[in-house]
Amino acid sequence: MKRKLFSITLVLIFLILISAVASAEQFTKIGSGSEPAVDDGKVTWTNNGVIHVYDLTTKKETAVNSSAASHPAVSGDKLVWHDESSKIPRLTVYDISTASKTYITQDVDKSSIPAIYGSRIVWSANSYVYMHDISTSTQTKIADGNNPDIYANMISYDSYSTEDTPQIYVYDITTKKAIDVSQYGDNMFSHTYGDKVIWSDFYNRLGNIRMYDITTGQQTEVTTGNDKTGYDTGGSTDTDGNKIVYLKHNNLASIDSGDLYIHDINTGKSKQLTSGNTSQTPAISGNVIVWSDSGNIYMLK
Repeated sequence: MKRKLFSITLVLIFLILISAVASAEQFTKIGSGSEPAVDDGKVTWTNNGVIHVYDLTTKKETAVNSSAASHPAVSGDKLVWHDESSKIPRLTVYDISTASKTYITQDVDKSSIPAIYGSRIVWSANSYVYMHDISTSTQTKIADGNNPDIYANMISYDSYSTEDTPQIYVYDITTKKAIDVSQYGDNMFSHTYGDKVIWSDFYNRLGNIRMYDITTGQQTEVTTGNDKTGYDTGGSTDTDGNKIVYLKHNNLASIDSGDLYIHDINTGKSKQLTSGNTSQTPAISGNVIVWSDSGNIYMLK
C-alpha cells in the first residue's frame, strides 16, 4: 500500500510539473516596458519613453527613434503614440515600412490617447472626440466625449451628453449619427470590434464589463464582481473577434493590475490566464494576447 501511495504521489507531482512547464511555455517574454498594443502580426510598447516594435513572424524587436512617447497604438504598418518630446503634446504617426514620421498637433492635450484603424486615428482632447484621416490629411471633431476607440466605420466613446453620468455612444462615420448603447451607470473605457462594443460600468462595482451588439440591439452583462470573487477592473480591457480580455483583482487600492482573464462571447465563459494580481494593460488581436507585468511585456499565442 505504501509503495502504491508513493507511486501515485510521484505521478501527481510529475503531472503538476508537466502542467507548470506547459503553462510557462505558453507565456513568452518579448521585451521590457509597458502599454503594449498588437495588430496584424506586430506588437508595440513603450519603454522609458521609447517605442518598440516586435514582429511576430521574424521575432525581431526594433526600437523606433522616439522619446517622451506613451500610449502607442498599431494598425497594419502604421503606429501612433502620444508624444511630448517637443514639450508640447502631440500625436506622432509613424510608418513602419518607410520609417517616416508625421505629427498631429491640432486639438491634442496631455490626456490624448490615440486609437487607430487603417488610415483613421481617433482621440479625445478637452472632452471632445476627434478623428484624423491619414490618407486625406483631414481632421474632424466628432462629438463631446472621451476615451474613443475605432473599428471600421464605428467610433465608440463615453460622454455626459444627456445624462449626469457617462454613457457609451457609437458614432457611424458614414451616416454621421451616434446612438447611446448603454444604460444608466458610470460607463467608461469602451472598445469596439465588428458589431460588438464593450465597456466598464463603475456604478455598482469597480468595472463590471458590459457588451452591446449593434446588430441585435442586445446588451449583455459580461462579468460581475464582489469582495469574495474579486473585482473586474475597468480600463484594462480589449476585444477582438469573439474574445474579450480583462483583468480581475482583489485589491481595491490597486485597480490598474490584476489577474488576466479571457472571455469567450460565444460560450459566455471566462478563463483565468495569469495569477498574482500583477498583470496590466492586456490587448488582443486574433489568437495573440499581450500584456505587461512588472516592467516586462508578455505574449500568449
